[in-house]
Amino acid sequence: MNVVLTGFMGAGKTSTGKRLAKLLGVPFVDTDAEIERRNGPIAQIFASEGEAAFRRLESAVIAETSGAGPAVIAVGGGAVVDPRNRELLRRSSYIVYLSISARAAHRRVSRRQHRPLLGATPDIETVNALLAAREQAYADCDLAVRVDRRSAREAAEIIARWYGDKQASEATSG
Repeated sequence: MNVVLTGFMGAGKTSTGKRLAKLLGVPFVDTDAEIERRNGPIAQIFASEGEAAFRRLESAVIAETSGAGPAVIAVGGGAVVDPRNRELLRRSSYIVYLSISARAAHRRVSRRQHRPLLGATPDIETVNALLAAREQAYADCDLAVRVDRRSAREAAEIIARWYGDKQASEATSG
């Protein structure tokens, strides 16, 4: 089974994912990085083709990577908003939500320019609104780990222990 990391921008999906993959001894895939490798910068895709085109590319990469596991896969912050993506991921993956408050997310992304949905100068109101709009999709997960005051290493260790317990439980019941 894959472990899919989801959560808002700045939650640490990539850094946690890399550490988790090492702990589990499986490959790490960042779907945003894969989209950029194939199609160029995400901000440029948004600007030239729009969010809908980006979401189609994202869904295609999710379908491809989730079927090739086991792996740790970090998906973009909005990927699980589409129920079809969540359904596809559930077939071969545990979904882990890296939960972060709007204030902590804003602190982490406020100086970054490559977040098309937040604009050139992200403000707390925009972060809060987008986080609230995604709340229900993020809640549809197998495990939620609060990351406001946790390092990527700490989050990865929590998830690795949970994954090990889950695998052991399924091995004895299956």
